[in-house]
Amino acid sequence: MVSATGPASNIKPSNVRPTKRDTFPKVHEKINSEIKGGADPARNCPAKGKAEKYVPVKGFGDSGQKINVHSDLHEQRKFIPHQTKDHSNRFRANSFSSGRTQEGFRKPFRGDARVHMGINPTASRQFSSTSHVVEKVSNILKQLKWGQKAEEALLNLNCSLDAYQANQILKQIQDCSVASGLFYWLKRQPGFKHDEHTYTTMVGILGRAKQFDSINKLLDQMVRDGCQPNVVTYNRLIHSYGRANFLTDAINVFNRMVEVGCEPDRVTYCTLIDIHAKAGFLDVAMYMYQRMQEAGLKPDTFTYSVIINCLGKAGHLNDAHKLFCEMTSQGCIPNLVTYNIMIALQAKARNYPVALKLYREMQNAGFEPDKVTYSIVMEVLGHCGFLEEAEAIFSEMKRKNWIPDEPVYGLLVDLWGKTGNAEKAYQWYQAMLNAGLCPNVPTCNSLLSAFLRVHRLSDAYHLLQSMLALGLNPSLQTYTLLLSCCTEARSPFDMGFCCELMAVTGHPAHSFLLSMPAPGPDGQNVRDHVGNFLDLMHTEDRESKRGLVDAIVDFLHKSGLKEEAGSVWEVAAQKNVYPDAVREKSSSYWLINLHVMSDGTAVTALSRTLAWFRKQMLVSGIGPGRIDIVTGWGRRSRVMGSSMVRQSVQELLHIFSFPFLTENGNSGCFVGCGESLDRWLLQSYVDRMHLL
Repeated sequence: MVSATGPASNIKPSNVRPTKRDTFPKVHEKINSEIKGGADPARNCPAKGKAEKYVPVKGFGDSGQKINVHSDLHEQRKFIPHQTKDHSNRFRANSFSSGRTQEGFRKPFRGDARVHMGINPTASRQFSSTSHVVEKVSNILKQLKWGQKAEEALLNLNCSLDAYQANQILKQIQDCSVASGLFYWLKRQPGFKHDEHTYTTMVGILGRAKQFDSINKLLDQMVRDGCQPNVVTYNRLIHSYGRANFLTDAINVFNRMVEVGCEPDRVTYCTLIDIHAKAGFLDVAMYMYQRMQEAGLKPDTFTYSVIINCLGKAGHLNDAHKLFCEMTSQGCIPNLVTYNIMIALQAKARNYPVALKLYREMQNAGFEPDKVTYSIVMEVLGHCGFLEEAEAIFSEMKRKNWIPDEPVYGLLVDLWGKTGNAEKAYQWYQAMLNAGLCPNVPTCNSLLSAFLRVHRLSDAYHLLQSMLALGLNPSLQTYTLLLSCCTEARSPFDMGFCCELMAVTGHPAHSFLLSMPAPGPDGQNVRDHVGNFLDLMHTEDRESKRGLVDAIVDFLHKSGLKEEAGSVWEVAAQKNVYPDAVREKSSSYWLINLHVMSDGTAVTALSRTLAWFRKQMLVSGIGPGRIDIVTGWGRRSRVMGSSMVRQSVQELLHIFSFPFLTENGNSGCFVGCGESLDRWLLQSYVDRMHLL
């Protein structure tokens, strides 16, 4: 257990959301009423070992101050990601309220309910072995899928099937439609009754398929059948919503289970921590970690690993390392996954020597590298420019009897492609095919990027065709690569060819661009168009959406469609696609972070953000005390050369006579403050900067 005064407590998450929710961007304008409702201020501090309904609280500490993971956060408000539109597949708080008692859940009951498939008692005794029955039924479903023939085959088995056996069969089924067919067929059979276990397994199957409407109906049936959801049922629901990126619904499930008296366990908290950390809401993940400890649940190796990863992704590598050390001091032994996380975090931060040092420490601790470890080390060496050494690690991996899989080959394709050596990347792609492996979409994207980088458009076209022939659907990243290439096309012919490639993908993003409406008087029609598209892309990971939005805004800006570019940026900011782009570091001290954007997107984002500051100033009469514009190209940059983002921002500032100065010692950060900033923001042309 991490103590309240532990060394890992003083952290300042870099992507904790702004401390004022009436400020830009209003990512979370409304909190789901189901989360808000029912909070009693007098009960904001739960008793030890007692879970309490989660009420969203503010990000850790006041802006600009040190943060204590174990400080009292219950009087603060935390902002939980939510969806801007209602969806029919959302979690219904009353889905299984019927028949619920506040005393808790009934113990699982496995009665003698058994369905007889056929009536031959001799045959029934013949297949009395549970494993034999499960195997027979599973084989039938694998061969016939679900339909009338499958039903007839099951009846012809002439064997009995109870809820326990049905649950074992359901666990082996990957196809949601087959599982649903069997589940409801059994439900109709005389004498058969599903129990909590079969219902819970079915919830997990439907959750994997993101069939949330079906889950809600199933939960209603579960309660009507006298089966009460248990902690495993709730955990499956939380995990399912989390995988689909419906984080608010996952929190609603957590609140619901607390309300009805079902005590969350370690899996509950670990799942909530994991899904929020992966979605970038690290402050929520850390809060759930605190709640778990307050409930008297001691972190295990998995929990520590998730939190270490959470801290590292927030940029707190020192705190991640301290927690790693504290983990061992508490007698919780790190496993290979923990070491892989630590190595990967250092690699992502470009601390390559530290990553290699951890790799050696891991081996000294008696852990043998697995495919994940080898991949991380190969990536580290590749980013250091040691690609031949990375290939040597590949050879070592094979010597240690680890059979390289597609992602390992894909990594080498990617590493060589990023150096501009498309031929070498293609050789590794062919080596993968020669090994009998089928490429996946990310590997094809890596090779596609390599071809586009050196303008081998014909090869790019043939690669796309081969993807489609293999049944691989081009992804959001595929389309993003092609759109970026189209933006930077050297000639009208190249641009036309790229547009043809974009059409070949058949991705919804292409239809979105082709159907982009001309902006109306207030541009709301464009914003609605963008909002609907981003809702469609909701389940895509945030980095993929950010990459696509960046490519779209850059393309529109450089194509002269600057009003549309501004609208796309505004909607993306509201939907948390760029969570770190604009934040308030402390009272009236704002940071505009442009370093992860292309130059066209950076200029658009900066223009619309400054226009927003002007609007707020005219309404309130109070302007920002200081604004820092970070281009990521200055004192802390590890990248050599010139930055198009910095150059474009500097030109924009110069054209409009911005009262911004370069921060001392950091040529990539422009600072504006005081009365000169206020006077400039009052100028009317600030509203139209993105159009000029």
